[in-house]
Amino acid sequence: MKLIVTENLLSDLEEFGISEKNYIKISNYEFNNYDTPLFDSDVFNFVYDDFLKLTDEIKSNLNFYKNFIFQIKKSNLIKFNDVSQNIEILYSNLKIESINPWDLTNCIYNTKKNYEHKVLQKYTNDENAFKSFLSYLAKELVRVKLMYNFDEYFISKHLNEKLDYKYKDSLSKKNKINEIQINKSLILINKVENNLMFNNFDAVVAKRFLIAIKKILET
Repeated sequence: MKLIVTENLLSDLEEFGISEKNYIKISNYEFNNYDTPLFDSDVFNFVYDDFLKLTDEIKSNLNFYKNFIFQIKKSNLIKFNDVSQNIEILYSNLKIESINPWDLTNCIYNTKKNYEHKVLQKYTNDENAFKSFLSYLAKELVRVKLMYNFDEYFISKHLNEKLDYKYKDSLSKKNKINEIQINKSLILINKVENNLMFNNFDAVVAKRFLIAIKKILET
C-alpha cells in the first residue's frame, strides 16, 4: 500500500514518476465495493476522488490493499503510525491553484475566450465540482432573469442574498444576454441535472454541456 500525503486531492501520479500504464484510477465508491481479483496484478488502484478514512478493517487487512494508492491529509498521518512499517508514504509538494466557478463563466459569456484546460479538467472530471457549477450557473441565470422585472433590492431579499458585487455583475450580464438565451440555458441545465439523477457521471456529457451552454450564452 502507498499513501500520498497531500492537502489537495491529486488526479494523477506524474509527480511521483508513476506512469499511467502502471495504475488505474478508481473512485471511492468503486473502492468501497471492491472485490479481490482472481489473479495478482502489478497495476495499482489509485483512489483519486477522496481521502482515505482509516478503519479497523483496513488496519487488519493491509495485505488486501497492497496494490492500492490512497491519499490522506498530513493532519491524519498520525493515525497510521502503528501500521506505517507496512506502508510506503509519499509526500506531495504540488501546489494546486484555486479554481472557481467564475473561471468557467468568464469564458462562457465571452465569444473571444476559450476554456482553459486546467479549468475544464476540474469541472469535467469531478462529479461534485460539476454539480456545484450547475447550481452556481442556474442561480446566476435566475438572478439575471429576475432583473428584467424586479429591482435588485427585491431580488436579493427573495433570494436571501447580500446585495453585493453579484448584482453589479448580473446587471452587466442582463445588458448582454436576453431572456431567450437564459430560458434555453435553464432548460439545458435542468436536462443535465435530471440525467445525473438517473445515470452515472460521465465526463463526456459534462464537456458537451459546457460546449452547448457557451454556444447559447456567449456574446
